[in-house]
Amino acid sequence: MVLDNFQSFDHIELDLTGKNRTVKNHAFIYGENGSGKSNLINAMFLLLVSSGTIRRDTDSVASIDPTGSDESLAELVRALRMIDCEGNTRLDFIFAFNGSDARYVLEFNAAGTLVRECLSNKINSRKGILYRLEEGNEPYFVRGLIKDKRFRDKIRSELAQYWGNRSLLGILNEDIRGSNRQFIDDNVNPNLLSFIDGINSITVESKMFLITKKGQIRLPSGTIPSEDAEKLDVVEKMLSKFFSRLYSDVTGAYFRREIQNGRMDYELFFRKRISGKVREIPADWESTGTKNMMNVMGSLLSCVAGGCVFVDEMDTGVHDLLITSVMEQTIPEIKGQLIATTHNTCLMDTLSADNVYVIGIDRNGFKKIRCVSSIERIRPQNSIRHKYYEGNLMGIPYIANLDLDSIAEIGKEDE
Repeated sequence: MVLDNFQSFDHIELDLTGKNRTVKNHAFIYGENGSGKSNLINAMFLLLVSSGTIRRDTDSVASIDPTGSDESLAELVRALRMIDCEGNTRLDFIFAFNGSDARYVLEFNAAGTLVRECLSNKINSRKGILYRLEEGNEPYFVRGLIKDKRFRDKIRSELAQYWGNRSLLGILNEDIRGSNRQFIDDNVNPNLLSFIDGINSITVESKMFLITKKGQIRLPSGTIPSEDAEKLDVVEKMLSKFFSRLYSDVTGAYFRREIQNGRMDYELFFRKRISGKVREIPADWESTGTKNMMNVMGSLLSCVAGGCVFVDEMDTGVHDLLITSVMEQTIPEIKGQLIATTHNTCLMDTLSADNVYVIGIDRNGFKKIRCVSSIERIRPQNSIRHKYYEGNLMGIPYIANLDLDSIAEIGKEDE
């Protein structure tokens, strides 16, 4: 991932490949508060919004801020653009799909308008550009990208109407959803389809944005069609098993349900041992950490099943030893990829140096993200955590003398 003029990054690169360009199946990103860890997760969120993976319509609830307002792509880009910068905001991604690299570039101007979009991937047996769109230039499409003439003309018409406010990937994604899959398979370049399917499989958990896709069970409460009650049954069992193993006082979990007009309202409750009695506690009354663990559970299940998951501040409100134990058991089972930001340094004792990344900031506020194994050789007997605390790995806060007495005096002077 390469980002330019994105939030607090003028330029930054994140490389999640190891030796011989193998993809790491997990990575944990550290840094002091305000260093930009969440920016990396938000970049993935912007990718999902621009690609049409997250649909903002009446059939799928997806909002780009916690208040639930439905903003345009341009407004989202402006919110994520570096303040007081020159040049365009650029996102450059390279993904591993089907044994080859696919590169996808998005570039937005200061107004938040998309001015460049390019996808490179395998074309037959060689690598090349599948399509390239640039403001002021004729669109380029590889021969045979879309075979059916009527479908190709439809895409070109929508491209002329929407591109700049929507990406071609987003337009294609929407049209593919509304078409017969066999028709799509027969008429759309298979490498393009593979890329779209891969992007659609990415999960992002961001603290800045609320992300809720169609069909998802929202926790701790929500509303679903009554015919989807079996989904609640499954989630109920999963939550019971997960939390009864993590918490000594939890004996199980269940949903209270109420059906009205073909819709089912539900609310999650925990059964907990409290003062010698098992009591039923609304999950909404639980701590921030417990609520965060509900989201973490879904993320972990996804990456274990083969998905690519980005999680911001995985450890929020969760005891260091608890999240460390959960990750020790999860990492060996990951079949996909998990990228998470965290402040939990206990995790460092269980991770390889190849899977720990740190964001460092120099005196001028320029930032760089590096893998620990590229900063310093860590021998098996050495502790990554101790190296980090000693300041050898960047990314730790340096606090000057606060002198609270003199700060308090300022308040007295104002009075």
